Formats: sequence, structure tokens, C-alpha cells
Amino acid sequence: METILAKNLKDFRTKLGFTQAQLAKYLGITREEVSYYENNSRSVPLDLIPKYANLFGVDEYDLYEKDSSINKLNLAFAFRANEISSNDLEVIANFRKIALNYLKIKNILAQNE
Repeated sequence: METILAKNLKDFRTKLGFTQAQLAKYLGITREEVSYYENNSRSVPLDLIPKYANLFGVDEYDLYEKDSSINKLNLAFAFRANEISSNDLEVIANFRKIALNYLKIKNILAQNE
């Protein structure tokens, strides 16, 4: 039985155009491990969840989102490119993390005004 997490990891990866090999290199694991996680053959280690979320440009809890319409919205704002190196993936993930943190701080400040 496929879990929501496994399904979302595969959906985000494929819709953003990343290969399992590219993702594996970015995560520091093997391509086979990526496949195991996407097929729900193994549980995803908790330390990889933030890396997945940063790369996909979503909050960690979005990886567990059951509502496909929310995931489609997240993907609509995702970065896409034809050829990406593992270094590019690292830069993209770091930039997304900074942007998400900025937006969270901005929202908190707006709520306190």
C-alpha cells in the first residue's frame, strides 16, 4: 500500500523533472534508496524530510498532504530546468529555504501589527 508521503515524493520529483539519480546525489544516498522511499518499500529517514522539502520548495508537512489540489498549487510555483547538476540542486534548495523563512517571518510580523 502506497503512503501519502511516498506518493508525494515521487509526484514532486517527477513533476519537477528530477531523476532519481539527481535526487540521490543531492540527498547523499543511492538511487535505489530513492526508489525504495518512493515505492514505500522503506521508511524515509527523518533527517531527509527537510532536504526533500527544501528542494521541492514546500513545508515539511506538505509532503504529507493528502489534498492533491494543494500539491498542484505548490508545484505551480516550483522552479523547473532542463539540465540541473547536484550543485544546482543544493543552491535551489538553499534559496527556497531562505525564501520560505522570509515569508514566514513576514506573516508573523503582519499578524503582530
